[in-house]
Order: sequence, then C-alpha cells, then structure tokens
Amino acid sequence: MGAIRILRDQYPKLITPDGPCREVRYPADVSESVVTPDHVASALRSPFVPEAVTDLARAGGFLDAVWPQLASSVDTAGFRGSALYMADMSADGVEEVYRPVISRDSLLAGALSTDELDGLVAVLDAFHWIQPQVLLLVAALSEAMVQPSVGGQGRPEPRDFAEREREHLATTVDLASGSGPPFTQMREVLGVDSSPQLYRAVAVWPSYLDAVWEELQHLVAYPDFRRRGRALYFYARSSTRFLAQPLHADPEALRERGMADADIDAARNALDRTLPVLATMMMHCSAMRVGLGITTREVVVPG
Repeated sequence: MGAIRILRDQYPKLITPDGPCREVRYPADVSESVVTPDHVASALRSPFVPEAVTDLARAGGFLDAVWPQLASSVDTAGFRGSALYMADMSADGVEEVYRPVISRDSLLAGALSTDELDGLVAVLDAFHWIQPQVLLLVAALSEAMVQPSVGGQGRPEPRDFAEREREHLATTVDLASGSGPPFTQMREVLGVDSSPQLYRAVAVWPSYLDAVWEELQHLVAYPDFRRRGRALYFYARSSTRFLAQPLHADPEALRERGMADADIDAARNALDRTLPVLATMMMHCSAMRVGLGITTREVVVPG
C-alpha cells in the first residue's frame, strides 16, 4: 500500500492501520493546495504529528511549496531504509557510553504495571522509526535552502507497508503539555525552547519520566554521545542526495512558489533549530530502549 502522493488532479489518501481512508482533493494548481501536517504524518505512517512538521507549517506556504516535491521520495524503500540505518547508528552510539540503571524489572517492581510497560515500549518503537525519517526530511529541506537542487540519485522502488508501521498506527500517543517539572530543567539542560515531543509522550507514565530523565540528563556530558549526535546530523544531510526525486527549495524557488521573504526566513529558522534537536532525541530514544533491554538492530546486524 503506497503512502500519500500529492500530484496534480489526483486524490491522495490518508493512511490508517487498515489501509487508506478519507480522500483529500488537491486543486490542479498545486501552488494553491493546502498541505497540512497530518498529510506528512500520514505519509510517514506516524500515529502522531511530528513537532518539526508542525513548526514548518507555521511558515506560511512552506509545506505547500515543498511537500509535492518530497512526497514521492518519502514513499520509497530507500528513504525508510536510510532512516532505519540512522536508527542503528544511534543505538550503536548509545551502547558505547550508556550503562543503564533503569530496567524492566526495576520498573515493574513499582513504577509500571505490565500493561503500562507494554504501552511504553509501543510508543518508543513508534518514535524509533519516525524520528529518523523526520530527521531526513528536515536535513533535505535544510540542504535545499542553500543549493538549487537536492536529491534525484535515489531508487524509486516504493516502500511496502511494514507490519511494524501498522502496529505504530494502532498505537495511541498522548502528549503531555510539557510544563512544570522536570520539563523546566529539561529545556535548560538541552538548550531548547519547547519540551521535546519524545519526553512529552513518555510523560503519560510520570514515574518513568522522572526515573529516565534522572539518568539521561547526564548523557550530554559524554563526548562520544555528543559526537554520535553530530554524526547523525551530518549523515542525514549527506544522505539527501539519495532522495528519489529532486527537491528545489532554495529561497528563489520558494519565492517563485509565492512565499514571502518573512515566511522563508521563518522556515529557515525552524530548520536550523530543529535539526540538532532531532538528532539528540534519536539518541535519547535509543537510550530509553536500551534501558528496557531492546537492542535489536533494524538494518545492520552486529558481527
């Protein structure tokens, strides 16, 4: 089953665990279409709208200008494969420096019930697949801001609908407001303005949130951890050449699609602030999974 495609005079479908559902009509002139963050989340087979996509949608006309060019590349096996390779890179880096104190047994001893632990594992699995795809998207758009053309060297083979993706779409991801402790300290330690979506998602289990943040807040002190985060950032940017279709989204191209300079600046600023945070949160998600004993790789099998 293909993800949505935004093409002239076609009818892309939003995706559910059982296949496509409601149809969304786009006008013949795609410059007049309205692409919402939900369309991007659907193409990623995500049960939540990634906050990076919501931020970009605030730059008026940006998603309308870039998503019709990106949708077919997202719907390829190569795009998902590159993202899952980065998930393995993240897991490798975490295991090199992190020795968790938290464990399934310690959580089941009082913090979580078995059903709650299962729910936590399901939410983390969704983030484990979605975050690296969003990082690739944001990296491509960031590269496109400074180059007249990005991508076009990837294979067009469509991605299948993986069973894991069906499970993700059936997973409920509730997001806390991100206010109050420990979020105030978290924003300060991480150097971000808003509470990360990953931590807002696990805040559904307050005892787990407190315990995992107590451990993971110190990871930033490890040079190897920081280096791997930067490696993810640069790998994502270099991988954008393997988008299946070329992306034209430099300021001149965006102006031709009707964007105002203020909105172009807003999009650029959102990209600049989002890229490093996404790479860091990939590492934190990997650490959460390692703490629960989940070390299976997606693409690379350790020798």
